[in-house]
Amino acid sequence: MEFFDVIQKRRSMRKFSDRRVEKEKIDQIIDSAMRAPSARNSRSSELVIVSDPHVLSQLSIAKPGGAGFIKDAPLAIVVFADPGKSGPSIENAAIIGIYIQLAAQALGLGSCWSHMRGNNYNETQSSTEYVSSLLNAPKNLEVECIIAVGYSGEDKAPYGKDELSKDLVHLERY
Repeated sequence: MEFFDVIQKRRSMRKFSDRRVEKEKIDQIIDSAMRAPSARNSRSSELVIVSDPHVLSQLSIAKPGGAGFIKDAPLAIVVFADPGKSGPSIENAAIIGIYIQLAAQALGLGSCWSHMRGNNYNETQSSTEYVSSLLNAPKNLEVECIIAVGYSGEDKAPYGKDELSKDLVHLERY
């Protein structure tokens, strides 16, 4: 798939088929993510690849009202940031996240981002704390997002040019 086709066709998919993602495709997604740029080449992001249905189900409740689709995905990639390695570690993690989504699209897969940082699992625990505990992550890492990946269980048309928010773009000055 050509780059601009990937960009134009990528949509957030919250429904997935039961078909498992092949190891070769997972490897390609990981390889793509590891090629993402990072500030000063700090490589301040780490990933946890999850395909265990029980763990996927537990991840799906990390952010009430915004992660439920993860339980039905055959694969989730948890993106962690290490603030000790880079000041803009959050931005680095976000870049890796979008590389994961674009790679998935290029491979004929759907994906959806569930943002964790700044959200709460419950009244006493943040989404980040819950996910970190569930995955036994080192204390120095912060969860940026969980990206569900799989073969799409729904069809979504690409956004048309008339749906793009061109009024948000300004030339030379605001």
